Amino acid sequence: MHVLRKPRVEQLHRKMLNREIGRPDFLPAAAAAGLAPVAPSLVSPVTAAEGDMIHYFTWSAYEVPELHQPFVDKYGQSPDWSLFASSEDGLQKIRAGFAADLAHPCVDSVPRWHDAGVLQPLDTSRISHWDDMFPALHTMNGATINGDVYMVITDFGLSSVIYRTDIYEGEETWNMLFDERYAGRICPNAGTANLSIALKLLGYDPMNPTADQVREAAEMGRKQRPLARFYWESQTDMEQAVATGECVFAYAWNEALLNLLDQGIPVAFATPKEGAFGWACGLVYLAAAQNDEQMAYDFIDAWLAPETGKYLIETYGYGHGNIKSFDLVDRETLIALGYDDPVGLMEGTNFWIPVDPEITQLMYEIWEDVVAGL
Repeated sequence: MHVLRKPRVEQLHRKMLNREIGRPDFLPAAAAAGLAPVAPSLVSPVTAAEGDMIHYFTWSAYEVPELHQPFVDKYGQSPDWSLFASSEDGLQKIRAGFAADLAHPCVDSVPRWHDAGVLQPLDTSRISHWDDMFPALHTMNGATINGDVYMVITDFGLSSVIYRTDIYEGEETWNMLFDERYAGRICPNAGTANLSIALKLLGYDPMNPTADQVREAAEMGRKQRPLARFYWESQTDMEQAVATGECVFAYAWNEALLNLLDQGIPVAFATPKEGAFGWACGLVYLAAAQNDEQMAYDFIDAWLAPETGKYLIETYGYGHGNIKSFDLVDRETLIALGYDDPVGLMEGTNFWIPVDPEITQLMYEIWEDVVAGL
C-alpha cells in the first residue's frame, strides 16, 4: 500500500488529466476549459519559419511547457498542439487526414498504428537522452517492431484500486471491484480494463487471452454491473465520488492518489495481491510529418530531459523514461508513489502490451454489451 503524505507539489491541470475519456465532446470541452498554446519564452531562441513549427498530438495536460521546457528555451515557444481523447481516437483522426508530426499514444496501441501505416521509425542516434532511459523501455513489446524503434517511451504509471481507508480495512485485491458488500459504491472504469481485471482474477493471461476466456471474463463483468455506482469516463468524476464516499473502491491511476490526499481524503492506492497493471506511453513520429525534422527530435529530447521527469513525477505522480529524473525527486515522494525502486516496479508489473487485434476488437464489442446490460 502506498500512502502519500501531502506532497509539496503543484497540481497543474488536475481536472483535465483524463486518459480514457471517449466522449465525442471532449475536445470542445477542453477548448472551453481554456487550454490554449502558451506564450513564447523571453529568450533569444531559434525561430521557426512560418509554417515550419511542428504539431504535437497528445493527451490533455501533456501540452504544458513544463513537460518540454528545453524545447521552449531553444525555439521560444511550445509546438502547435491538438488533443485526442484516447490512443484509438487519435489513430482514427490521423487516418481521416488529421495532420501532425508527433503523437503521444500508449505502447499497447503502437502495432495498430504501425499496421495502419501512420508511423515512421525513429533514429535513436539523434536522441541525446536515449542511453539514459531504462533499458526495459527500449525493448518493451510494442515500442520496437521488426527491429525498428517506433516509440520512445516517456511516461509510465500504475493502474490499481484506490479505496477509502476509513471505510474498508481488508485485503488489497482486484476483487475489491467485485465486492457485493459494497454494492452501489464501486466505480469501475468505462473501458475494457475491467475484462483484463476479470481475466487476471480467473487465472488467465490478460495480455494473451482466448476468445472463450474473454467471454468468461464478460460474465464476471455482468455480475459486477449491478454493483457499480457508475462506470467512470472522467477521472474528475471518479475522484469526486471517492471524496464524498459515494464510491468506496475505484479503478484509478497514480495521479488520483495525489489529488485525493491533497484534499485530505483518507485513501490508499492498493497493491493488489494479484499484481497491478501498468501503462506506458510515449512519442511516435508520424509518417505524414511535414515540418522540421530536427525540431521533432529536439522535442523528443525535451520530453526525456531529467527536469521534465522531475516535474512529471512530482506533479502528475507518473514515472518517467529517464533514469536520472528519479535522482531529482526527494526520496519521501518516491517511496510514497512506489517509485523508490523503479526497476523493480517494472519487473513486477503487468504492463499493458499489444493484444491480438481480433481479440482486442472482441473485447471492445463484448464490453459494450456488458455496459449496455446485454
